[in-house]
Amino acid sequence: MIGFISFLAVLLVFFAIDIRSRDTDRGLWHELLFEYTSRIGGISAAVSLAAGWIFVFTESPTGVIHLVLLAIPGSISVVCAIVLGIEILFVADVPDPGENRNDDS
Repeated sequence: MIGFISFLAVLLVFFAIDIRSRDTDRGLWHELLFEYTSRIGGISAAVSLAAGWIFVFTESPTGVIHLVLLAIPGSISVVCAIVLGIEILFVADVPDPGENRNDDS
């Protein structure tokens, strides 16, 4: 359980850094998609982290409570992190619309 909580804490830090580094002033659909992916991942990681921390100090939770409060939000945050990781692979290929590549100055 402690290992899972540590993993969620690292994911929460990742989502916090990611959301603060995003610039969505242009309002492009893919920028908004990845911004909300980061927000949803951060919120679900925080929920799962808080529930896991509570479960460390209480008795063993039942299967349904464990599934609802740990597994589902934790899985959502992991999927969001994977989506953002895939985005990082392609972000270098998307040019900035204001950037002129043929500028020789």
